[in-house]
Amino acid sequence: MGALLLRLKNVPEDEYQEVCDLLDAHDLAYYETNAGFWGVGMAAIWLYDVDQLAKAQDLLNEYMQNRQMKMQADYEKALSNGEVRTLRSTFSQQPVTFVLYLLAIVGILALSVLPFLGLN
Repeated sequence: MGALLLRLKNVPEDEYQEVCDLLDAHDLAYYETNAGFWGVGMAAIWLYDVDQLAKAQDLLNEYMQNRQMKMQADYEKALSNGEVRTLRSTFSQQPVTFVLYLLAIVGILALSVLPFLGLN
């Protein structure tokens, strides 16, 4: 019976491919399952050999730490270059749309809360 290595729910395609390449590079035999047509299954990567699970988890943990540092550095670089979308940048680029959305949110919240406060 196989051993679960990684659930693939919400895993980006590039990360999935890098994990598969990592497993291939270290000659770890694995197979994949998908969620199926109705989404009731579990999309995951499984190892054939349970004895290789510790080695695979160590490799995966190292990969995840490296990926986290890389993504954090990319985010910091994009933030310093002004490429990250923030509330301030959204407001400066589209002030009218921003204010209209903000008013819609406040209106929906007011309509939702007023009956409970007895201020109708």
